[in-house]
Amino acid sequence: MTSEDRLRPIRVVLAAALALAPFGAALIRFTQTGTDVRYFWVALAAFLGALMVMLIGRAGTQRQGVVLRLSAIAFLVSTLLAVLAARLLGASAAFGILAVAIVFALFTTAGQAMYALSRPRQS
Repeated sequence: MTSEDRLRPIRVVLAAALALAPFGAALIRFTQTGTDVRYFWVALAAFLGALMVMLIGRAGTQRQGVVLRLSAIAFLVSTLLAVLAARLLGASAAFGILAVAIVFALFTTAGQAMYALSRPRQS
């Protein structure tokens, strides 16, 4: 067993933690307010945006350079979908929407990319 094989489970857990972090923020927001679930929908939009790009691009079977390019596209799509979700939910503070969308997109895209890179490659 190589050191790469030993690190794989740690990378998968870290990838899941990164991708799910926006849902943790949504849960904190919900517990603070008792009624506000808007962050959940924004987190879901960001997650699905990144996931969609990584699945369509087959990131799990690609080389590192391709995964990094897919991640850049996934970040953009994830951010746009998160902004769209926030706007559809009635948010109007442009800076706040963009800040939350970018942070959620960073976490979800980083999680997706780390998961794709943790997968074993065929030689």
